[in-house]
Amino acid sequence: MAETFAEAPPAEVHSAPGPARPASPVPPEAAQGPPVPASHLSRWVWLLTLVGVVALVAVATDIAGLIVLGAVAAYLLVPLVNGLERSGVGRTQATTLVLAVLLAVTGLVVALALPAVIDQLGSLQDRWESGELLGLVRDMEAALAAKLGFVEPNDLGLVASVREAIRADTGPLIGYVPDALETMGNAFIVPFVLFALLKDGPTLRKRLLSVVPNRYFEFAMTVFYKADAHLGGYLRGQALIAVLVGASTALGLALLGVDYYLVLGLVTGLANFVPYVGFVVSAALCVVVSIVTTGGTSQVAAVLILFAVLQTTENVVFQPWITGKNVSMHPVMVLLAILVGGRVAGVMGMALGVPVAAVLKVVFLETVVGLRRYHL
Repeated sequence: MAETFAEAPPAEVHSAPGPARPASPVPPEAAQGPPVPASHLSRWVWLLTLVGVVALVAVATDIAGLIVLGAVAAYLLVPLVNGLERSGVGRTQATTLVLAVLLAVTGLVVALALPAVIDQLGSLQDRWESGELLGLVRDMEAALAAKLGFVEPNDLGLVASVREAIRADTGPLIGYVPDALETMGNAFIVPFVLFALLKDGPTLRKRLLSVVPNRYFEFAMTVFYKADAHLGGYLRGQALIAVLVGASTALGLALLGVDYYLVLGLVTGLANFVPYVGFVVSAALCVVVSIVTTGGTSQVAAVLILFAVLQTTENVVFQPWITGKNVSMHPVMVLLAILVGGRVAGVMGMALGVPVAAVLKVVFLETVVGLRRYHL
C-alpha cells in the first residue's frame, strides 16, 4: 500500500456529560483585527495630501504659476538658509533673515533703477504720442520698399501693424483694474510659498520619502537627491548668468548709444532663462529698437557684434564655470524640451522645459542603474 504524508485525523475525545461551558468572550481588539501602524497612516495621509495639492495645481493654472515661481525662488535661496543653519542659527530665524535681506536688496535695486526705467518708458510714450516713432517706421518702410524695388511702401503695412499692436496693448486702462487687483492679491502667494519651502523644506523632503516602501527607499532617495541637486544647480546657475548677461547687455547698449538700454537689458536677462530662443529674440528686439529709434541701420552691425560677443562669453566662460555639468543635454534635446514646454505651459514652460527634461533624464538613468543594482 502506498504511503502518504497526510496526518491522520485526531481521535475523537468523548467528555463526560455535563452542562455546556459558555464560550469565552472575544476581546474588541481581536474582533477589529491588528492595529494599523502609525507610520502607515502617516504615509497615506502625506500621499493623499500630495495628490490633492497636485490636483489643485492642475485645476488652478494661474495659481500654479505663482507656486512654481515661489519654488524656483526657494531653490535660489536655500543654500543661504542651509549655511546659516549649519552655523547655529535656527531654521525659522535663518529663513526670516534671508528674506529680510532679499527684501532690502530688492528695494534698493528698485529705488536706484526704477526712476531711470520710468524715464525711458516715459520717453517712449512721448515719442509715440507725438508721432515721431510712426514717422521713423514710415521712413524705414519707404527705405525697405526702395531697396526691394518691387513693392510699394504701403504694401509692407508696417505702420498699420505698429498701430494695431499699440492699440491692442494699450486698451482702456479701466478694464485692467480688476485684473491688477487680482494680480496683487495673488502676488502674496509667492512669498508665502517661498517662506514655507525655505523653512519646512527638509521636513517636507523627509515626509515625501517616508511614503516610499522599504524595498525602494534607497533607490528613491538616490533619485530624489540627485534630481534635486541637478535642478537646484541649474536654476541657481541660470539666475546668475541671467544677471550677468542682462547687466552686460545694458552696459554694452549704453556704450553704443542705443536708447532704452535699461529696459532692453532687463528683457535680455529674463529671456536668457530660455536657452537659444531667448538670445535670438533679445538680439532681434534690440536690432528693431535701434532701427526704429535712429531711423536707419547705423547701429545694427554694432548691436549684432555685441550679442555675438555676449553669446560666445556665455557659452565659453559662464556656462562651464557656473552651471558646469548640471544639465548635459544635446542641443536638439534642449530645443525639443523648450518647444514641448512652451506648448504645455507657455513662456514659463519654455523657461522650465530644460530643467524638467534634465530631471527626467536623471530619473531615467538612475532607474536603469537601480534595476541592475537593487534588483527592482
